[in-house]
Amino acid sequence: MYCRVTHIQFDASKEEEIVALLESKRGTMMALSGIQSVCTIVTGEGEITSFAVYDTKENFDEASPEVGKIMGGFAAYFLAPPVSKEGPALFYL
Repeated sequence: MYCRVTHIQFDASKEEEIVALLESKRGTMMALSGIQSVCTIVTGEGEITSFAVYDTKENFDEASPEVGKIMGGFAAYFLAPPVSKEGPALFYL
């Protein structure tokens, strides 16, 4: 498995709009090559962290251009550039 964790700071007054946009992208995200799961959590006021799990790094790399397009749709809500880290899963349950 290969994963990406993305931390985002956003305009907290727009949280409902972000949730609606996430929901509108559900089908697109589910169609990504090798995607196993995506989970977005609130980590503070105006902060969310998203976890994406793929079956392989190759599928992660293949999906990256589409993920970039999805993230671009959220740019108007960001207060700072997203901070992402990625890597192979060491442990998964």
